[in-house]
Amino acid sequence: RGKKQIKNKLKKGLRTPEDKFVIPILESLVDLGGKAKMKDILRLVHEKMKSILREYDYEPLPSNPKQERWKNTAQWARNTMVNEGLLVSNSPRGIWEITEEGRRFYNEKIITSNKPIGL
Repeated sequence: RGKKQIKNKLKKGLRTPEDKFVIPILESLVDLGGKAKMKDILRLVHEKMKSILREYDYEPLPSNPKQERWKNTAQWARNTMVNEGLLVSNSPRGIWEITEEGRRFYNEKIITSNKPIGL
């Protein structure tokens, strides 16, 4: 009692987790020269992740029926990456930019991983 239920909240584990977006976002930024418009980054991220995105990732958000869930998850991943110093915090609205720390992190992950990107 007293707890408000969030209508249409997705059960845990049904959508692709936020952390799976980190390397594809960093790789997309590197591919695009380190800085790009969000829509261009998301287009590349989708190409890199389409084999692992789940059915639920393509559903519209209850709070914004015009936005697919995976795009919202990618934007939350970006927010976390800014807080971790991997992306620039004060870039203009709609522009995502990798930091030197983000480049180091990406290069370390690529060197130490033989897995295909996005997995």
